[in-house]
Amino acid sequence: MSEPLLKVEELRTHFFTDDGVVRAVDGVSYEIRPGETLAVVGESGSGKSVTALSILRLVPEPPGKIVSGRILFKGKNLLDLSPAEMRRVRGKEISMIFQEPMTSLNPVYTCGEQIIETVALHEGLDRRAARERAIEMLRTVRIPAPEQRIDEYPHQMSGGMRQRVMIAMALACRPSILIADEPTTALDVTIQAQILELLKQLQREFGMAVLLITHDLGVVAETADRVAVMYAGQVVEYCDVASAFKRTLHPYTGGLKASLPRLGVRHERLRVIPGNVPNPVRFPPGCRFHPRCPVAQDRCRTDPPLQAFGSDHLSRCWRAEEIAAGALDPVPGEEARRA
Repeated sequence: MSEPLLKVEELRTHFFTDDGVVRAVDGVSYEIRPGETLAVVGESGSGKSVTALSILRLVPEPPGKIVSGRILFKGKNLLDLSPAEMRRVRGKEISMIFQEPMTSLNPVYTCGEQIIETVALHEGLDRRAARERAIEMLRTVRIPAPEQRIDEYPHQMSGGMRQRVMIAMALACRPSILIADEPTTALDVTIQAQILELLKQLQREFGMAVLLITHDLGVVAETADRVAVMYAGQVVEYCDVASAFKRTLHPYTGGLKASLPRLGVRHERLRVIPGNVPNPVRFPPGCRFHPRCPVAQDRCRTDPPLQAFGSDHLSRCWRAEEIAAGALDPVPGEEARRA
């Protein structure tokens, strides 16, 4: 098994506000190996995007601050790098596609200028060579007539085209890791499928690892090798993608899976997880999911450890051993509903 390319260890990123300390990321650990896709899944507010911003050290200070942990990239702790050293990593070694390309692209510069700037900064190319690289990248991401499109502004392109420009910019320097934060948000389903297929093709072509942030389990099933499920600032389950769908060991993951509609079943109400994600200023004691959990017990009011089950499956649940043994259904009634 290859060594991890990126390893996040006990990362804590907090925001210091007038209402109190928001523990947005509170002890997160996961790793990405060369060439693989790790999907980070969870509801809005679970800490997925803040973890990604922490990796790139883009958390605004103040009010945010990475208070502890390590982010090891090729064995080097990114938190020890100077701002200038981090700028050399960001965009060249680790790139990111943000959620909304219309707000991520600068509206007063052409799309080509923004790619050219990235290439010139990290590769040291002159303007002519940087422009040729930008045209090449637009062609790589399947934008038609790239020689003309390179001089267009973001508002002249559709949402799908803008997302392709963001991908071209992120991959212009051939990064080792691409962080894709909800890359298909606000796109229609046809364009979503095209963007995801494009990312898979480019990953194979460039041999890069992908950290995919999403809340869509369908996307996870299609693209991921492993899954980290986040809830209330913590990783609650960490496993390969097959186990996430066939051998769920945490009730929260089970609840997410149970909420998916079933193909061919008509007139069935969708299942939901009751309640809401807790306030990050005042997390409940113990397991943070226990107020919403259908199988919670009294001991769930104390913190469960992230336990290992097998070689590569972790679960933060006191009852994970019972679930693993088949003595407990993490989502009562789900097996009968599936039958």
